[in-house]
Amino acid sequence: MKAYKTLIFIISVLTMLGLISAFFPKEGLALGDKQLFFPTIEDMVNKEAGHSTTASLRVKEMEESLRIQNFRDSVARADAMAYADSLSFYLDFFKNHPSRISLPGNNPDYLNSLFEALEQCKERGVIHILHYGDSQIEGDRITAPIRQKLQERFGGGGPGLLPAIQPIPTVSVGQTASGNLVRYTIAGSHQNKLSHRRYGALGQVGVMSGESTVSVNTRNWKDTYENVKQFDYVRLFVGQATPNFRADLITSDKQVISGKLEKLNSSLDVYTWKLDQPSKRFTMKMYGAGEVYGISADGSGGIAMSNIPFRGSSGTFYTAMDSTLLATMYKELNTRLILLEFGGNTVPYSKTEKSINTYKNTMSKQIAYLRRMCPQAKIIMIGPADMSTKIQGKLQSYPHLEDFIQGLKEAALENGAAFWNMYEVMGGKNSMIDWVKNSPSLAAPDYIHFNNRGAERIGELFFESLMIYYDYYT
Repeated sequence: MKAYKTLIFIISVLTMLGLISAFFPKEGLALGDKQLFFPTIEDMVNKEAGHSTTASLRVKEMEESLRIQNFRDSVARADAMAYADSLSFYLDFFKNHPSRISLPGNNPDYLNSLFEALEQCKERGVIHILHYGDSQIEGDRITAPIRQKLQERFGGGGPGLLPAIQPIPTVSVGQTASGNLVRYTIAGSHQNKLSHRRYGALGQVGVMSGESTVSVNTRNWKDTYENVKQFDYVRLFVGQATPNFRADLITSDKQVISGKLEKLNSSLDVYTWKLDQPSKRFTMKMYGAGEVYGISADGSGGIAMSNIPFRGSSGTFYTAMDSTLLATMYKELNTRLILLEFGGNTVPYSKTEKSINTYKNTMSKQIAYLRRMCPQAKIIMIGPADMSTKIQGKLQSYPHLEDFIQGLKEAALENGAAFWNMYEVMGGKNSMIDWVKNSPSLAAPDYIHFNNRGAERIGELFFESLMIYYDYYT
C-alpha cells in the first residue's frame, strides 16, 4: 500500500474511533448481565499522557518530602541548621502537609507520652500497639510494614496478639487449631455472637469445652518482614476457666513447658512462658474449659504490634464489649497506641448529611469508650482511602466521601483522638484510579482495596509521618 493510502487509512480509523467515543453512551450498553463501556477521548488522552504512573510519582514525592525534611538528630546537627528554621519546618508540616497527623486542640505535645514509652520499652518491657480495621488491613497488610519499621527503631519482635482461631491467612503467621474450640466474634461479615459481652481486646474469643490445640509458626515467605519472625515470650489470656484448666507449651525442640499462671482478677487469667532462646513456632495444648481471648508472641522488650481486622465492619462495636475484661486486658498488654482504621464499609451508604452525622456520632461514642477503657494509650483514627464508584458509566470518587472523612476527623478530634487522612495522603479525589492504573499497580481492580504493594507504601508513609512528630519531640 502506498504511503498516502496508509496515511488515509490511519486517519479514517482514528476518525471512526473518535466518533464512536463521542456518541457512545457514557453509562454504557447492557449486554445480558454485563455492561459495555467505550473509553472517552479524555480517557485515551490521559492514558497516553502517562496517567498510569501518576500514583507512583505522587507516593515518591510524598516519601521524599517526609524523608528529606525529617530532621533527625537535630541537636547533633545544630551547627548545620538553625533551631528557628527547624522549628519553622515542623510547624508548617503540622499545619499544611498532606501527611500530617491532626492532633486534638492542635497540641504538638499530644503524642509525647507515647514517645516516652517508645524510648523506654527496650529496657522496661514490651509496649503493645493495636491496629484495628476492616478488610483493608486483612492478612497483616499495612500493619506489617509499620510494625517492622517501629521494631527496627525501638526494638521488639514477634507478631503481637493472635486469636485462638485465625480464619484469614496472613503474610506473617500461620495458625491451626483443633479440638473442642469454637470461634465467636463481635463484628464483621462473619460475626458469630455470644449471649454475653466477653470478647477481650481482639473482639473475638475461642470458647473451649475440652482439650484443644493451637499451633503457631511465623512465615518465611519473601514478603514476610524479619522482626516478626522471632519471639521470646508467649502469653495466653483466658477467662471463665474451670478449676482443672491448664496449658502446656511444646517448643520447636519438643520441650513441654507448663504455663506460669497469674490471676489478674475474676475476669482474666494469664499464662506466661519465657523461652530459653528466640523461637519461630510453638504448639499450645489446653485442657479443661474456658474462654481464650488471645495468645501473644512478643520479644523480651520493645514494640509488639497486633493486626486485628474485621471484614465488613464499620468499627461501631466497642461499646458492646465487657468493660472490665477489656480494660484489664489493655492494661496487662501495656497498650500505648490504638489505631482505628474504619469507615470504608459505611461510605457507600452515607449519601446525606444526616447519615454522615449519624456515623460521626456513633464513632464518637466508640472513641470515648476506648479512651475510658485504655487511658494510658493514645488513639489515632485513620480515615478511609479514596474509593471509586461508577456514576453515569464513569469511575470517580464517591460524591460524599470528603464530607464523610471530615465528619470522622471531627469525631476523633472532639473526643481526644488524633486523625490521619489516608485519602489526602493518596492524592485526594480520584486518586484510587491512579493507584489502580499505576504501573506496577498499587491497588486492586475493585477500586476500593490496596494490593500488597500499595498497602506496604501506605504503611511506610504512616510510619514516616509518625516519626516527624517523634523527631519534633526529641
